[in-house]
Amino acid sequence: MTEGHRTRTIVARVIVAVLLGIATGYAVGTSLASDAARGRALTIKEYVANFDEYKKHLLGNDSPMWAAVIAGVFMVVAAFAVYELLVWVVDKLLAAMDRRASSTNQPGTAPPW
Repeated sequence: MTEGHRTRTIVARVIVAVLLGIATGYAVGTSLASDAARGRALTIKEYVANFDEYKKHLLGNDSPMWAAVIAGVFMVVAAFAVYELLVWVVDKLLAAMDRRASSTNQPGTAPPW
């Protein structure tokens, strides 16, 4: 691996990490704002009227620990796979941009014509 390729890969990783961070932050912020708006609109009568449904929903999510661990492993593997795929795509885009820039700037003396 050449020094230029290593640098380009690091730059691609930084770009992908920043973009994923921005997307995740935006999604979390939007979700929190939506929850806050629902909380402001919720009245005590609505909450008490749906108490049995809330309780059923909470009790219905009783899954075994091994299933949660396996699901967590698959989710982490999928997240790393998506991250590495995005890094590979950004690296290829940076390489294509680098080739275009270097092909127009040739070292040496200019042709005589």
